[in-house]
Amino acid sequence: MKQNIKKILSLIFISLICSFSYYAEVMIHGWEGLKWTGNFYWTLLVAPFIFCLWIKIFVEKEIKIKNIFKFLLSYFLTFIVIYILLNFLYNLRLTAFLLFVPFEKFITENIFDLLVYCTIIINCSLIFLVLYLENLKLQKILNFELAKKEKIILVFQPIYIFFTAEIWMIVLYYLKAFPKINQFDLFESIFIFKTGTIIFSSILFEGLYILYKKKV
Repeated sequence: MKQNIKKILSLIFISLICSFSYYAEVMIHGWEGLKWTGNFYWTLLVAPFIFCLWIKIFVEKEIKIKNIFKFLLSYFLTFIVIYILLNFLYNLRLTAFLLFVPFEKFITENIFDLLVYCTIIINCSLIFLVLYLENLKLQKILNFELAKKEKIILVFQPIYIFFTAEIWMIVLYYLKAFPKINQFDLFESIFIFKTGTIIFSSILFEGLYILYKKKV
């Protein structure tokens, strides 16, 4: 029991470190508007390394070096791809324009607005797919099986991560951790990305998922 508590507490600790590291980088690049998009964030490279180190120390001490490299490469790509998709998601009109520019002569303003909504669906679907494939790859590296029910649950992983990040952002706001946002901002999804609480919930979910499967 003590070992499990130690693993969970260490997971929460590294999740917080990565989360606040990302938030600090956002503040450095510029908080206002969409200044946070389109920048390079070292946290997106450091976080996978820290997480893999946690797996090596607390979960799978005998894991082979080649599997650690597989982890790192997989998490690097996942973090970067999702960050790119989020950039597209929060620059929707630009994204829609880039996707449909070959057809601009046939697109009216109303149709363009509809395409913007289609872009939301495309980006969100890709985020769901990337995370799902990541977890399927994870079971092969750590050598465990996923039941059919577990695979279905994992499809909705982004929803769990989103709501956990939202709740955590609200908690931190009332603890005065984010002086740049007000109570009305708490219900704007963009702020879970700007504050880095989405980093916290992502690492926490992934870690708990691994602990659960290794225990099973």
